[in-house]
Amino acid sequence: MINYIRKYKILFFLIGIMVVFVGCLYSSVKTVTVLQILDPAKDDQLLYQERIEPGNSFSIHWKHSVTKQPIIETYYIQQELTIGIREMLFNEHGPNLPAGPEGGTKWEIKDGMFRVYNYNVSFKRLPVRIGREVADHTFYYDHHEVPLRELASPGGFVEIEATNISLLKYYMRREVR
Repeated sequence: MINYIRKYKILFFLIGIMVVFVGCLYSSVKTVTVLQILDPAKDDQLLYQERIEPGNSFSIHWKHSVTKQPIIETYYIQQELTIGIREMLFNEHGPNLPAGPEGGTKWEIKDGMFRVYNYNVSFKRLPVRIGREVADHTFYYDHHEVPLRELASPGGFVEIEATNISLLKYYMRREVR
């Protein structure tokens, strides 16, 4: 009877090791799509990451340094994991903002807001300069709000990219902030 119990303990131990091994193997092969915020000044140090899928949108909210009015830029992840511009919203013209339709963009004015859309622009990596005083660039995605000044120095910039990484790597780097 004791040999019988000992054999089953060994068998359960070996099965447990196999389950752990298969789980590790699966998570190192299975990939997930993530949106990463990187610091190019620090050799692409990972500052933030979140799972995302092609078609999902995120936005950057900031205040214009001259007009002091809010600007909302909305982006989306394309199938090839590039970042496209969905639209820009603002309520007052200012320097470096679009002054009218150009390059195929379209305009709407609704509820006191200018909406610029139909961009034909995409980025492998989206550069975002972090304002020093007024701008307060903030990243929004899926109920997450991340002030970029908390990730990198104001006056500097970050890059945002979508990429595929292994599930294991995702879980190992999940709590970056």
